[in-house]
Amino acid sequence: MDDWSTYRHPASPLRDLGLACLGAGEQSGMLPSFAGRTLSSHAIVLVSEGSGHFTVGGRRFTVQAPAIIRLFPGVSHGYGPGPMGWKEHWLLFTGPTARALEELGCFVRSQALVQLDGSSEVGLEESLGLFSALRQALLTGGPQGDLDASVLCQRVLIQTGTQPGPVTIDARAKDNRLLTALCEAAHLPLTLSQLAASLKVPVPELRQAVQSATGVGPKELIIQLRMQRAQSLLADTDLPVQRIASLTGYDDPAYFSRLFTKKTGSSPSGFRREHQRAGAADHHTWDV
Repeated sequence: MDDWSTYRHPASPLRDLGLACLGAGEQSGMLPSFAGRTLSSHAIVLVSEGSGHFTVGGRRFTVQAPAIIRLFPGVSHGYGPGPMGWKEHWLLFTGPTARALEELGCFVRSQALVQLDGSSEVGLEESLGLFSALRQALLTGGPQGDLDASVLCQRVLIQTGTQPGPVTIDARAKDNRLLTALCEAAHLPLTLSQLAASLKVPVPELRQAVQSATGVGPKELIIQLRMQRAQSLLADTDLPVQRIASLTGYDDPAYFSRLFTKKTGSSPSGFRREHQRAGAADHHTWDV
């Protein structure tokens, strides 16, 4: 492997408003270890071969490839390969999008070290394949290089994001059936217990299936699905807001309007003004 490391000072809009890639690299062999280091940015280290150690929060962990080390701003840490060395790819990044991805669960502080199994190695391999293009982007001058590096950085982060544990094919198939059934029933004015009963599963099982598949709980997913349906109805029909509230599972139009405004940042009438095309209602037929 051609060892390399490249750093960049991206334009301020990406640092202040988006996600900026500050650097990346590939190294292998008997590399020096870090100890007591604190970064001002986020970072990840992808260990694809070998073994070593990782220290954070006063605890020392053994690292066995394939593994992901996640480093957070202001957190003291240390890591390095064992006597036989290892192969690593690393990435430095910063910006509000990094914090948003953290809040969305793409990387969790309580899971700073992730030991991968066979079911999650594909995402790691795909991420490693992006580093050649990332290196070129970091070496490209001007805004284009900043943007390309930002996009590639985000792809790496998403592909190496929350790593689910091993799930059997039968379990996945059942979870998919539950998720499909939940989506179809989301607009019905049912409680979570009633939904679980209609799907013939215990509430904890439904909650786990939805959380594993979508990253949010069933109540939040139902709200998201209802808001999507409401947005479509507002944009594509001339139905009154009261009727749309009813069609999306809300008997109280005032509550629906408050929730819609909170979730979308716009009132139902304001959303309709912004998104409904002239004559849109004449070109769509809804099963209402």
